Amino acid sequence: MLSRREKLSFGAGDFAFAFTWASLSLYLMYFYTDVFGISPAVVGTLFLVTRLWDAITDPIVGVLSDRTRSRFGRLRPWLLFSALPLGIILALTFTTPALSESGKVTYAFVTYIALMGVYTMANIPYSALPVIMTTDNTERRDLSNIRVICSYVAFVLISYSTLPLVRWFGGGDEALGFSLVFSLYGVMTFAVLLVTFRGVNERHIEGESASSPLTSFRDVARAKPFWLMFLVCVLIFTLMLMPDSVTIYFFKYYLHDEEGVSLFLACGYAAVIAGVLINQYVLQRFCKRTVMIWANLGYALALAAFFKAVEINTPTFVAVFMLAKVFNGIIGATMWAMVADIADYVEYRSGRRATGASTSAVTFSHKFGMSIGGLLVGLLFSTFGYVPNADQTPEVLTLIKSMMSLIPAAGALCVALIMLRYPLSDQVMETVRAQKPTAA
Repeated sequence: MLSRREKLSFGAGDFAFAFTWASLSLYLMYFYTDVFGISPAVVGTLFLVTRLWDAITDPIVGVLSDRTRSRFGRLRPWLLFSALPLGIILALTFTTPALSESGKVTYAFVTYIALMGVYTMANIPYSALPVIMTTDNTERRDLSNIRVICSYVAFVLISYSTLPLVRWFGGGDEALGFSLVFSLYGVMTFAVLLVTFRGVNERHIEGESASSPLTSFRDVARAKPFWLMFLVCVLIFTLMLMPDSVTIYFFKYYLHDEEGVSLFLACGYAAVIAGVLINQYVLQRFCKRTVMIWANLGYALALAAFFKAVEINTPTFVAVFMLAKVFNGIIGATMWAMVADIADYVEYRSGRRATGASTSAVTFSHKFGMSIGGLLVGLLFSTFGYVPNADQTPEVLTLIKSMMSLIPAAGALCVALIMLRYPLSDQVMETVRAQKPTAA
């Protein structure tokens, strides 16, 4: 049985990673376009090109972590040795040196690609930890819920404090403020990841890995549930999380209330935490697949209602958006619980452990979806004529409102439809875990 301290130590890891993930989701597009002065189309291209790099680094880290042998275990060493570089590069990514236009683009490409490379080195082994920390489905579900709660606690803190801290540290210089704030976030990332490294244990590391990396990924690719989950994750991170990156534009240009964005985002992520807490009880009574279907339908309906609620009054659209975020929390926690199922299923079908390979393949879909989402936002802004720090046309304002509502709602409907064909119900997974080669 896992102790409460170990569960919290594991969850602290996602608290640390949120300083990178929340920063990219909420502020990087805005930082590049409105602070650093890079065009939205170039930023979208940057997000896409970085995924080509991830297509190389993610499987490499996944395979190497499966084959790591050290006195610290298989996965924990990756947290130890990646923590400091991750903190440093996070700070550099949000620093604005005085460069020419081409120099800014080059600097953005180098720092962002480096950031995602080091993030991969730490996050993929971390995401694979539940599989070797415990074989108990209930404990894995608890770990999934704890990591999501810790992540969104960080999201609340980051969303509420970042822009006020930028104004305070910068004293009117937004570029300086971003640099100093994210230097602070880099220090916090390093310190908290060390807590996770020291607090978790690897218990179930027995089992043979495939003899070659290609065999590991062939085992993963032959699993139909993996491809369905890959598609689900791409949709979630491409469309369903689009409001996170667009909210700052919505408040600045649609509502003309830049001061209100921090509180709105913080309340949204508090609602996500409420969804995760509700999910603890929901998953005790219903199959994960069923929960994903109904939660996505609820998310889609709430976001579609937001499109009209904006025209009514502030309390109405805030309440509707908070409801959507509750469903968002249920979806996120359930998704992470299903990632561990993929690793077990691959081992069950192939007879070989491929924890790192399975996890890296799924987590690549998260970053791939996020990059496509960033590219889509950048291209839509460029196509509709978005101009930074200026009054926007009615077409751009309608686009911003749609990216907060109708577009992610369509993504949620697609996820619900895919889940109807997803074969790994909780009942099926009981058989899988009982019959896989490393079953206790």
